[in-house]
Amino acid sequence: MKTISLKKVSAVAVASLGFGLLSVVPAQAASATVSTGTSISLSTSTSSVAVGATATTTATFAGTAVSAAACTVATAETYPDGAASAARGATAAAGSSLTAATLAAQATVGGAIAPTTTGTSGAWSASSVLSWTPDVPGIYTVVMTMTTAACSTNSADPAAGQPTATWTVIAGYSVDGAKPNTSFMKQGVSVASSSQATTGGLGTVRVTNFEDNSADTRYYATVSGGTLTAVAGSPNIDKDTADTAGFNYTNGLNLTGGVDFYTDSAATVSDYVDFTVTSATAGNVTISVVKYDASTGIATKISSPVVVFTSALSLDPTVSTSKIYVGTAQNTEATAASTAPTTVAKAAGTDAAGITVIVNDGYGNAVSAADVVVTISGPGLICGATGANGSCTPAARVVATTSNASGKAYINLDADGTAGVATLTFTAGTAVLGTKTVTFYGSAAKYTATTQLNATANGTATTDAVVVCAVDAAGIAVPGSTIYAFSGDATVASVETSDATEATAIATSGTIPTSFVATTPVGCVGFDVTGLSQVTKDSVVISFGDAATLALSTVTTTATVKVGSVQAATVTLSANKASYAAGEAITLTLTFKDAYGRLIGAGVGTGTLAAALTSSASLSGAALFATANTSKLGITTALVYAPLTAGTVTLTGKTGTDATYLATAMRDVALSASVTVTDGNAAIATSIASLNAKIVALNALIAKIMKRLNIR
Repeated sequence: MKTISLKKVSAVAVASLGFGLLSVVPAQAASATVSTGTSISLSTSTSSVAVGATATTTATFAGTAVSAAACTVATAETYPDGAASAARGATAAAGSSLTAATLAAQATVGGAIAPTTTGTSGAWSASSVLSWTPDVPGIYTVVMTMTTAACSTNSADPAAGQPTATWTVIAGYSVDGAKPNTSFMKQGVSVASSSQATTGGLGTVRVTNFEDNSADTRYYATVSGGTLTAVAGSPNIDKDTADTAGFNYTNGLNLTGGVDFYTDSAATVSDYVDFTVTSATAGNVTISVVKYDASTGIATKISSPVVVFTSALSLDPTVSTSKIYVGTAQNTEATAASTAPTTVAKAAGTDAAGITVIVNDGYGNAVSAADVVVTISGPGLICGATGANGSCTPAARVVATTSNASGKAYINLDADGTAGVATLTFTAGTAVLGTKTVTFYGSAAKYTATTQLNATANGTATTDAVVVCAVDAAGIAVPGSTIYAFSGDATVASVETSDATEATAIATSGTIPTSFVATTPVGCVGFDVTGLSQVTKDSVVISFGDAATLALSTVTTTATVKVGSVQAATVTLSANKASYAAGEAITLTLTFKDAYGRLIGAGVGTGTLAAALTSSASLSGAALFATANTSKLGITTALVYAPLTAGTVTLTGKTGTDATYLATAMRDVALSASVTVTDGNAAIATSIASLNAKIVALNALIAKIMKRLNIR
């Protein structure tokens, strides 16, 4: 175990709310947009980099000047104590790349970004690329402020309308996404733990004080499981005489002074100390913060944040962290929220999809300039680009491109005139990131019609009575295909003339019959059927074709639609068979027919039964119907299970009093049905008895044969 004490440091505010702060971030440069828009609007941006790596961001300033004066942006910078002059950040003129050398001689204040108006007044915009290469762990900031009243967003009070934005660069914190562990936030020193670093690399934990108001309270640190490589304190460290020896962490010896978070000039402080540790092997490195009682010398552990070292992750393109997003719009960045196309027309040149590939390494950081190769099998043509929105025209079967600074590459997909499933395979370096599929459909080659409802024979349209689906020669659903319908008997029912198959699926909804919506998949469409007021026929054949006349149609199908009155003159209760084994499924059916013996038109609803049926034996499964019984095809069913004991099961009930769906003579009428449940054990006993009899007969035959052969 190595032991270290800390020098006294002075106050630099690094957080608010009175809690400890730990910053842990990925060891890689990042970029961000500080501001966009047509009015002056600046927002905060944060980058995370390793020590020695370069962070960049683009600051874009756009607005409307209220006078002819130029708009200017001033900057102010802060950075950890110990940062070399070349690592203290920089600014430059609009559009310039900023280097540390620009401000090598300046301590805290940068130059000015000076976008100018395009006329005496009016809209303007300008951008600057900021870069920063820190050389010690810590938080670096550049604050950008509009300094000219002409650029204010508030003409009445220019000073109040001069926006400010902050670019924060967090350097040397090796863990992504760690959150403070509240169990470590105790009196005196607030510490949060980091979660992960890589073997051979560095992990940094920040100890921040918000409560120590006494010059007599000092804290010490010990490290176990690894090696302490660096200690850094708040900017502007106050070096008292007793602390001039600095931090001695090489040999692990305690310094007599320890660290006192109290400053000479403030009663409440927020100083911090960063501990950087390393480990060549996987495991936990623990940093313990303790204080000693002045009278007894007993140590009290304040907290023990842990850095978990694991094997280094790959810096190459990684399947688990990379993303592939598919949208319907080309030359537009697809995101996780984008809707991928389901099917696309095969006509050559049809825009099919816009795809964004995001190449990340094992840590989830963007990999720029990665070789991205996309191949397509099946129909379709593709192209690849990396610029803004990835604009390109598909013309190839294999494309090779490179990811941009954000790790992104863009792919457009077009139809090539061939139907089928296109499979796109995405490779970055040696990693196959994944595949995506898009289906291209051709002309309708086959129709399938399914009757959903019986039609009412009263002149009222029954919605979605038949659903017709169209597929091409390969069996692929065809949306947008016009299907024509023809009634086989105009004296029985009519049907809507034509409709186009759906491009998106429709879920079922509504009530029978007038507001019913059938489940309608892509490539299908529902047809309304209107039954006429006639009493002689119980059905009509509806034909469907791909032309305005049935004679000219080359793709056809038919569906039979039953028609019947709304009122039921008879209601019967039945089971699907007379006898069941114990526990066997039983399908119970209520059948509703009109006065002409026809299954009723779609409708049966409330009041068709007085109450749910009752059973002489307990039945598991669905409920035994209810007062309301919706019927699509003139029947309503319930699935139940026979009891486990043998005997007769009788179901009884009564019809309801619904005047709309029940004829007068069919109201308050008794219903019943009986089934037999067989005794499984009795059947087994009978089988055993039969087998025993056969065995006795066989033994007698054997004895007779042995006697004749004189076998004893």
